[in-house]
Amino acid sequence: MTNLPGIIAFSILLAMLTSANSLLANTPTPLAQNREIDEPFCYMKTPDGKTVDLGNLCEQKPASRTSESCISGSNIAKYVAITNVNYDGNFLTGKIVNQSCKVVKNIKVNYEVLDESDNLIDNGFISVQPVAVEPGKSAFFRGEVIAGAKVVATHVDFKF
Repeated sequence: MTNLPGIIAFSILLAMLTSANSLLANTPTPLAQNREIDEPFCYMKTPDGKTVDLGNLCEQKPASRTSESCISGSNIAKYVAITNVNYDGNFLTGKIVNQSCKVVKNIKVNYEVLDESDNLIDNGFISVQPVAVEPGKSAFFRGEVIAGAKVVATHVDFKF
């Protein structure tokens, strides 16, 4: 009989939990309601009040990468893109994006300096930092070039 207070306390606790569960089961909770969704996740309301589902536009699709881009000996240079090129009269800046499936190293962006008639004045290269760029990553370049009417980034050289 020494456990009688413990048994009574346990019985009261059990009764409280059971009654609480039955109360919760009958109470709708707005965060956990299971109801049909009447508006799509990605949509647009037209001026006349109609809803247009834009689900196909909002989906993020993974970048397609074919095994062809990883074939040894293929023209992998076409998978290292030069973007965001800017020439301010003194410096040529930009970004490269490694779209290949291999780490590229010692990347050099080649450029040409042209006059007003598109005649070649000078050419050279600017090294990209960091030295090694993993697949899918980008890196930046910035270098001083001689003045010309325009400066054009022509191609990328690198090693594996």
